[in-house]
Amino acid sequence: MITTDKAHEAPMFSMGPGIATWRAATLSLGMLYVFITYAFKEERRWVQQTTILWDPRDVLQFCRTCSGNKSLKIVEISLLEPYRREKVNTWRWTSVLSIRIYVEDDVEIPVYFTDAGEAVGLTREEAKQKMKSIYRARPKREAA
Repeated sequence: MITTDKAHEAPMFSMGPGIATWRAATLSLGMLYVFITYAFKEERRWVQQTTILWDPRDVLQFCRTCSGNKSLKIVEISLLEPYRREKVNTWRWTSVLSIRIYVEDDVEIPVYFTDAGEAVGLTREEAKQKMKSIYRARPKREAA
C-alpha cells in the first residue's frame, strides 16, 4: 500500500480540487508496485508523468485507457518488487517489456514479462499458456 502523512502534504503544488500533492509517501514492503511513465498531449507538446499503481485491476484499466488513444501514450513501465537477498528484505527494480493477461476463474491477472527474463505474476509453467497482450514496450532508440 502507498500511505501518506498529513504533515507531508504540499498544498502549494496541488493542481485542483480533489488532487493532493505530497512530499513523501511510504510503500509497504512485500507488495509489487507498477510505475507507469506516460505522456499526454497538451496543445502541441507531450507532457510526461509517472503514476504508481499496486492493484492489478488499475494496471489493466490504465493500459486499456491508453490503448488506441492518440492523446495519451505509455512511455515506459517498471516494477518495484519485494526481493529477499541474504536474509535482508529489499527492493528490486526491473523494466517491463510486455504485459499479457492471464485469465483464471473469469478474473484477469496481468503478467509482467521483464528485462530480467522473468514472468512476474505466474509460475514458469503458467506463463507458457497463451495470453492476450495488452502492452508491449517500444524499442529504445540508440543515442547518436
